[in-house]
Amino acid sequence: MIIKQLTILFSISFLSELISNFLPFTFPSSLIAMIILFLLLYTKLLNIKNVQTVGEFLQNHIAIFFIPPAISLMDEFDYIKDKLIPILFITIVSFLLTFLSTAYTVKFIIMIQERIQKNGTSIK
Repeated sequence: MIIKQLTILFSISFLSELISNFLPFTFPSSLIAMIILFLLLYTKLLNIKNVQTVGEFLQNHIAIFFIPPAISLMDEFDYIKDKLIPILFITIVSFLLTFLSTAYTVKFIIMIQERIQKNGTSIK
C-alpha cells in the first residue's frame, strides 16, 4: 500500500518536472505538482486514501526537508554576510505582511460567516 502511494506521488512529481521543463517560462515544478494533486483529488480521479498514509508521514516529518537548504545556506554564508541586514529586514517585513493579511482575511471570513448564520441564509 505504501509503495502504491509513493508511486502515485513520485509519478505526480515526475510529471510536474516534465511540465516545468517544457514550459516557455520558469515555473516551480513543486507548485505544478500541488496543482496536479489538487485537481486529481478535486475531480475524484484520485481518492485521498490512495495518498493519505504517505502524505501524513511526509507532513509529520517535514522538518527533515529543511535540513539541506539550511546546510547550503551555511556553506554560502560568506557570500551573504554583507547582505544579512537587508535579508533579515525583508524576511521580517514579509512575515509581518503575511501574518497581518492572513489575520484580516480570517477575520473578514468569520464576519461573513456570522452574517450568513444571523440571516439564516447559506452559500451554495
